[in-house]
Amino acid sequence: MLPKSLLKATSLMVVRSRATSSTPAGLNFQFTDEQRELQMTTREFVKNEIIPVASHHDKTGEYPMEVFKKAHACGLVNAEIPTAYGGLGIDTVSSVLMGEEFGYGCSGIATAMLTNELAEAPLIIGASEETKKKYLGRMIDEPLMASYCVTEPNAGSDVAGIRTKCERKGDEWILNGSKMWITNGGVANWFFVLAKNDPKASTGNAFTAFVVDGDSPGVTRGKKEINMGQRASDTRGITFEDVRVPACNVIGAPGEGFKIAMKTFDRTRPLVAAMANGLAARCLDEASKYALERKTFGVPIAQHQGIAFMLADMAMNLELSRLVTYRSAYDVTLNRRGSYYSSIAKLFAADTANLAATNAVQIFGGNGFNSEYPVEKLMRDAKIFQIYEGTSQIQRVVISRHLLQRVKETGSSHIAILTMLSRQAVPLLRSFLPRASARSLCFDLTDTQREYQNVALKFAREEIIPVASHYDKTGEFPWDIVKKAHSLGLMNPQIPEKYGGSGCSTMDTVLIAEALAYGCTGIQLAIMGPSLAVAPVLLAGSEEQKKHYLGMLASEPVIAAYCVTEANAGSDVSGVRTRAEQKGDEFVINGQKLWITGGGYAKWFFVLCRTDPNPKAPPGKAFTAFLVDGDAKGITRGKKEMNMGQRCSDTRSITFEDVVVSRKSMVGPSGAGFKVAMGAFDMTRPGVAAAAVGLSWRALDEASKYALERKTFGVPIAQHQAISFILADMTKNLELARLIAYRSAIDVDNKEKNSYYASIAKCFAADIAQEAAANAVQIFGGNGFNSEYPVEKLMRDAKVYQIYEGTSQIQRLIISRHLLQKAAHTGRAS
Repeated sequence: MLPKSLLKATSLMVVRSRATSSTPAGLNFQFTDEQRELQMTTREFVKNEIIPVASHHDKTGEYPMEVFKKAHACGLVNAEIPTAYGGLGIDTVSSVLMGEEFGYGCSGIATAMLTNELAEAPLIIGASEETKKKYLGRMIDEPLMASYCVTEPNAGSDVAGIRTKCERKGDEWILNGSKMWITNGGVANWFFVLAKNDPKASTGNAFTAFVVDGDSPGVTRGKKEINMGQRASDTRGITFEDVRVPACNVIGAPGEGFKIAMKTFDRTRPLVAAMANGLAARCLDEASKYALERKTFGVPIAQHQGIAFMLADMAMNLELSRLVTYRSAYDVTLNRRGSYYSSIAKLFAADTANLAATNAVQIFGGNGFNSEYPVEKLMRDAKIFQIYEGTSQIQRVVISRHLLQRVKETGSSHIAILTMLSRQAVPLLRSFLPRASARSLCFDLTDTQREYQNVALKFAREEIIPVASHYDKTGEFPWDIVKKAHSLGLMNPQIPEKYGGSGCSTMDTVLIAEALAYGCTGIQLAIMGPSLAVAPVLLAGSEEQKKHYLGMLASEPVIAAYCVTEANAGSDVSGVRTRAEQKGDEFVINGQKLWITGGGYAKWFFVLCRTDPNPKAPPGKAFTAFLVDGDAKGITRGKKEMNMGQRCSDTRSITFEDVVVSRKSMVGPSGAGFKVAMGAFDMTRPGVAAAAVGLSWRALDEASKYALERKTFGVPIAQHQAISFILADMTKNLELARLIAYRSAIDVDNKEKNSYYASIAKCFAADIAQEAAANAVQIFGGNGFNSEYPVEKLMRDAKVYQIYEGTSQIQRLIISRHLLQKAAHTGRAS
């Protein structure tokens, strides 16, 4: 185990490396100026050229060739074609930013225009230089279309079922077969075609890929399909009858077609996810604007929680979908194997778009069912995202296979969810940096952060997991473990070095919280619970207070408590009734606090009191915060609560009866207590989210290992799709929760206002922890209901994440207020 001094040393080391490294220093969720400019250029094009004509093309089914020509002239299509062949050579992250904007305007027109990217990708991956110059070059020279020609009646998501045949004759190949649902099939200048060359070979060697000119003899284009949605897109069958293709038009080597086709999906699924995100963003904007205008019962429907919470969930899912889409695009940019994150992005974005469209129609009510309003088209357009480029079910198959293979090999679902830069990736990233900047989007942890995580995870596995059940059953406070954690610097790691702490960032602290919670969330809370009391001191405490109270926590393993909640003031902090009456240079505190974590052992409390007796005084001026020593006269600690879960965490009531504190005990100015308390939540909610993520991670690991061991009907239950799909959804949600927890932590470190992302992180992580634990119990079956197995404890422990530090409902209030205010001022909630 690493000593505390080494944790401090590595923290200093990473600060120095950030000043000298030519690669990104850890996580960054900001885009470059160039990417933002490209995004805004595309947004302007969509506003002026696509949105005004989207309804016309939907009603008539006409192909949007005029729109495409304008986009081509502006360089907004075929943008990923490398510069060597005349293209812009933009990275995939930039491409998905553009794709989202196109999807916002009209996903049908977006599909028509961006399908070229799908056809071009396999050429970029595996074609010869001659083929690239010929076919990619012509896409830059003229506004031409191309098609990805793979799907057949018996081979949709199951690409291995293709029956189109190819037979070599001399310097040519003869193609015979039929393809279905080929986007741009009626207007394509050329096709990427996958055909079977060896019926006896394994899937990985049985197919060959070709580029086929659209005017080749024997190519027949079927009639245009009339689809539910995305009607501007041209979709039809393509038949190949003795079509002769020169051998030089083979993509890759004969037999490599399947691999090339699969690699293509890894590259293009982020773009499809981005278009779905655009549609979801449009749904959110349309629904938010309508909810602010439409009135029922005398007020805008946005003021009804039933509507506000729907909007909050739409916004939450959109932000999560964007994050994982950018994550998948980032991997493609670095030429990393991308099928795992690409599948998660495609799956979640497709589901998000469909739910967003359905909710938008619901918010519009009867008007939503009317084609004169935009949302019924959005609902029709959304469905296809769950079907093309691999159905949502296929994505779950891909995700579960990755998960179970990893668990078999390592015993854990943990991947390098956010990995350190690999040696192979570094030169690729460096070559990308000059076009972007030294601080572009980055999803990689630093070496130091990985070290923090490894230390905490090792501690969780060796010190926490073996005794977690004992502390759960006895309810004892885990002092021995707390002391060991303190000696390693795992307790209050965010306390700055000048006050004796490790000086960890919020991001570092979140990694530690996640790893410790993997072991036991009750013990993690016992170790890191004081962080909530530390936050307001860091935020608004005087230098003297920081030296004394933070120094106390850094020097010895003692507890501090955040003492705010009352019987009538839980999530509604403004309902606090505990009073502090000023008498000279002192204040006299009277009142009772409830459910105070660490209350039985706290050496000091952060206490919020009402100092303005006027009940009509605004919360922003009515409360003052104090630091109160635990041994102050008049403090009574109630009995330890016996809770559903997290039983070793010490939770009890604290009563203040004529407790006298000096004016120097105030945290921040008089009347600023509410602001300080709320600011603390913004700082600590990422850590609570991370702990919930740790529990979800443990639930997934336990469920995956059990599913590989437990057999029914002669096979491990992991082989039954009902179980594998549950595991896939648990995996997807875990990755999403991690991303948003880390995103909100980085905002704290960057000193950006982060209530919005902090609330999304806390809300989503809490909800999916509860879901993950319930699913783990379900996968364990009867054993899951038995306390001899670990998952029933996980389910009990998980529930409180939806309650403390602001209930999930309060988080939705915060999110909805943010998005509605944004919509009212800018016209866009997204």
